[in-house]
Amino acid sequence: MFKVKFLLSAVACFMLVLNSHAKIWRVNNNSSVTADFTTLSAAIASSNVLSGDTIHLEPSPDSYGSATIAKKVIIIGNGYYLDENLNLQAVPLSSKADAITFNHGAQGSVLLGIDFRSNNVNIYCNDIVVRRCKFAGPSGSTPDWSNGSVSVQYHSNAHPNPANNIIISENYGVIITVSYASTGVLITNNFIAYNAASGDATTSACLSLEANAVALVKNNIFRRGRITANNSSFTNNIMFNGSFVGTANLVSNNLANAAQFGSGNSNLSNVDMSTVFVGTGTGVSTDGQWKLKPGSPAIGAGFGSTPANPIDAGMYGGSKPYVLAGIPPLPSIYSFTNQPVGSNTDPIDVTIKVRSNN
Repeated sequence: MFKVKFLLSAVACFMLVLNSHAKIWRVNNNSSVTADFTTLSAAIASSNVLSGDTIHLEPSPDSYGSATIAKKVIIIGNGYYLDENLNLQAVPLSSKADAITFNHGAQGSVLLGIDFRSNNVNIYCNDIVVRRCKFAGPSGSTPDWSNGSVSVQYHSNAHPNPANNIIISENYGVIITVSYASTGVLITNNFIAYNAASGDATTSACLSLEANAVALVKNNIFRRGRITANNSSFTNNIMFNGSFVGTANLVSNNLANAAQFGSGNSNLSNVDMSTVFVGTGTGVSTDGQWKLKPGSPAIGAGFGSTPANPIDAGMYGGSKPYVLAGIPPLPSIYSFTNQPVGSNTDPIDVTIKVRSNN
């Protein structure tokens, strides 16, 4: 049993170590909660929120809206699919946002654990991290009926200089577009897919890199859509369905349902995808279905793999594996129970369970 004040002190100390000079701001639009702000745009517009500060979007059934950002901020949400991936957060609601645009001045900003639900992130500056966010928007039983995008553009104050040094990592249901000759683009451990509404035979782009853009594309799953890329590196990816177009790419240790990546350089072609993934089933979450099943040909198929140190292909492989539900790498409360009534002689007991997250 933890005392509430002990838990809060522990979390505060962790955040103090994370950034000893920054302040943490709470955004919550639930009617019964008092926080610093009720919308993301209000937090960004506030003169009290300084460059380097952290903004927590707390769980809610409603969106926190859109924002255009021109200062360095770290925006952290609650994760997603929490009603399917149990015992990760005490409140199984996501932190929802609409479109976010990073303009000049936002260099160094980070997005973590946000539920964008088909909305987009537009990047017009260097040094942005988009990590562990969900862009998939559901319709009926189809979780990625309509997917949002991360769009890497030019500097907002220096057109047409491209935005460079962008990390897009561990996201679910995302379309990625790099429209200028950006360099230092890392695209890793994502579930990348064009809209399911267009069908598996769609030729619309799930990943589009400008002809002179240079990216490292590693340990992703491409569910459907076309990849267009040149002068980039593709390793340890799995293409469930789709097409691959481009020249001068370094392509190795990928798997595909057809011959999209070829069969040289340890690429595997014409792989039966029913042998690769766990798939849907009782107790399997939307994002958990893409884990590798026992005996999967993707196990140990990654670049540099050895029997003593196997490296898997797909979004759950590599040095930074996809994390279920997009849980941010911070301590989280996953269970909270309290005695319903108390008195001066019988104080209310509160039991809190806390987990660390990588």
